[in-house]
Amino acid sequence: MLGNLGDMMKLMGQAGQIKKNMAEMQERAKRRVVEGSSGGGLVKVRANGIGEVLTVEIDPEALKDSESLGPLIAAATNAALRGGREAMLEETKQALGGMDLPPGLLPG
Repeated sequence: MLGNLGDMMKLMGQAGQIKKNMAEMQERAKRRVVEGSSGGGLVKVRANGIGEVLTVEIDPEALKDSESLGPLIAAATNAALRGGREAMLEETKQALGGMDLPPGLLPG
């Protein structure tokens, strides 16, 4: 019985460290900026590792074809958000000491 209590106390002690590591990981991911582009660089979107779009740049050349502008923005945004998810995954693995996460734990 005492062994189980000892294991429980050890786990509780580790929980605090894991929580601290995860908070640091989120802060690093928030500062990490990734870029997605489309149309050969006509549209560029920058996002961070927590899924926030930070900037959108549209080359004036892209404005000449308004029908394709929406899909270009969507493609660049999706590329940036994918990069952000990858950054978040890297930060999470680092916070967990290189341990892989189970599939589906993070979105995307």
